[in-house]
Amino acid sequence: MTLLNHPVFEIHPGIRLKGQLSMAKDVLITGKFEGDLKTLGRLTVAAGGVMTGSIEAGALVLEAGHQVEARIHVGALSRPKVEAPVRTRKPAGKKWPASLQKLKELALGRK
Repeated sequence: MTLLNHPVFEIHPGIRLKGQLSMAKDVLITGKFEGDLKTLGRLTVAAGGVMTGSIEAGALVLEAGHQVEARIHVGALSRPKVEAPVRTRKPAGKKWPASLQKLKELALGRK
């Protein structure tokens, strides 16, 4: 694996982020992050890294020289569930507008 396509999101020294971060990649903090951080991958807080807030990560690595003050949950995180689309029915006794009727017939393969 080359450095160019390495799947890690890095917060470098001198960078200070505040807010919510949610991703599937590994995260490396050598700068500062304050807020809620969720990753399906590994969170590494390296020397000089500062993390405050809450952490949900698949794995957690704390290197010497870090500072962490957070509510922490480590373990396998599930991907968000995708819900099925909502289907609606037309009211009984009403016809579809002509423009939608053509679209409906095309979708059902009738034309």
